[in-house]
Amino acid sequence: MLTYDVLAPLPEQERQALFARLRAEPGLCRIAPLGAYGAARHEDALALLKDSRTFSSEALAVTAAPPWLGPNPVAESLLTKDPPEHARLRALVSRAFGASGIARLEARVREVSERWADTAVRQGEGDLVEAFTHRVPRDIIGEMLGLEADTFPRFQRWSQGMAAITAAITPAQQEECRAVVREMDAALRAVIAARRRQPADDMVSDLLAAEVEGRTLSDDEVLAFLFLLLPAGMDTTTQWLGNAVLTLARRPEELARARADKAHVARFLEEVLRYEPPSQLSFRLATRDTELAGTRIPAGSLVLGLIASANRDERVFDQPEHFLPGRSKATQHLTFGHGIHFCLGAQLARLEARIALETLVSRVRGLEPLSPTVEWIPSLASHGPASLPLRLVPA
Repeated sequence: MLTYDVLAPLPEQERQALFARLRAEPGLCRIAPLGAYGAARHEDALALLKDSRTFSSEALAVTAAPPWLGPNPVAESLLTKDPPEHARLRALVSRAFGASGIARLEARVREVSERWADTAVRQGEGDLVEAFTHRVPRDIIGEMLGLEADTFPRFQRWSQGMAAITAAITPAQQEECRAVVREMDAALRAVIAARRRQPADDMVSDLLAAEVEGRTLSDDEVLAFLFLLLPAGMDTTTQWLGNAVLTLARRPEELARARADKAHVARFLEEVLRYEPPSQLSFRLATRDTELAGTRIPAGSLVLGLIASANRDERVFDQPEHFLPGRSKATQHLTFGHGIHFCLGAQLARLEARIALETLVSRVRGLEPLSPTVEWIPSLASHGPASLPLRLVPA
């Protein structure tokens, strides 16, 4: 079995060539420097995500709470739980994250999108991540959690600190991660305590009121979910929108199609999820000696689903290297996961991304890159531009 460093920064063309080579080889690969097994084909990554008994999500708890960090509520969230505890937590959280809760946000998403799109167009040029693709999901998640607007500018530092936990090496990096956990803990516990005293029209109040078979969520369980939701609900949509805007800038014909036909925006965004997924990896831990794709996997091994590779699998997607909005099997990508851990916020993310992009494309007839290169966020598992220097040509 060959070993590859699929996490090393590579030019996109070389990276996709590496994934194609992994898909063509029999069995799984080994991934340096983690020593993990990697599932590069769609069929194998899907099997990994579907079998929660054999491939546990507790791997995320291990990576989220290294010994130097101390307690991290994310390590106790439903993302790291297996059945039956996962089913209980998800049932309770779903009561506050259902269709009615999402529907009441639609008008507010449009209002926030219009405000930041108008601001970006007036500025004419600048970093569109800072001006738009980050600000829309930031404001929405902040309002959902009932946090004060003056805390919103801290969210980016918080999410970066949480994302850096798996890669923090130096004492300074580790202390910054600890500081972020302390700040988030204080801010979110304050909101929980305030909503216990006086419920409001926000998700924290919904979570505290949720009840299934006479059971409710404890404060610590609500805190764990909020620790998970704040960066996950903001970052994934930020990166998805960033990848979408970058694609529009690189493919002016897609911008023209989106401007001419609003229905094209949803098809375009779904293809962005497949072609440039904001979530690149799924971490699992083998609970027993097992076999996947003919490869023996010892109990306790870390196994990664290589989502960015699975989404380009030629066995599933016709012409996978081509960007084809509206393609057949358009929603069979694995970007939102699969099975019991399918992304709980997928519906909200789709709503935010669609409205935000509709709002932006209706205001511009051109997106002109100001730099020939793209600075990507420094993350092992996430994918999106760290900045998007663009000139916006008003419609």
